[in-house]
Amino acid sequence: MSCLFCRSYYVYSKIEKEDPKEMQHRRTHFLIYKSLKKSDSLSQPTWLKVKISKLKIKIGGKLNKMRKSILLIFSSTKVVAFKQFISQLRHLFKSRHATVTLPPKFT
Repeated sequence: MSCLFCRSYYVYSKIEKEDPKEMQHRRTHFLIYKSLKKSDSLSQPTWLKVKISKLKIKIGGKLNKMRKSILLIFSSTKVVAFKQFISQLRHLFKSRHATVTLPPKFT
């Protein structure tokens, strides 16, 4: 029993020198494992990401529909305004022709 206490604490056993190729091999395995684990965590979408992407699609569709309706309103407004402008010009020119065709008063 006294032999057990003869050894000092914190004594490390000597490790044999490791082959450099073996060290490289272990490091490569570790890096491969690490990259595979990272890619697995990235490829699995969470429920929150799925919900957000669905919400983005929904909002995008609504915005696109709203943009088209606004463009339609503006184009129809332009057509109406253009027609009113043309009718006003026609009315103006018709009234001018009417005044021009009148006989002179001082003859």
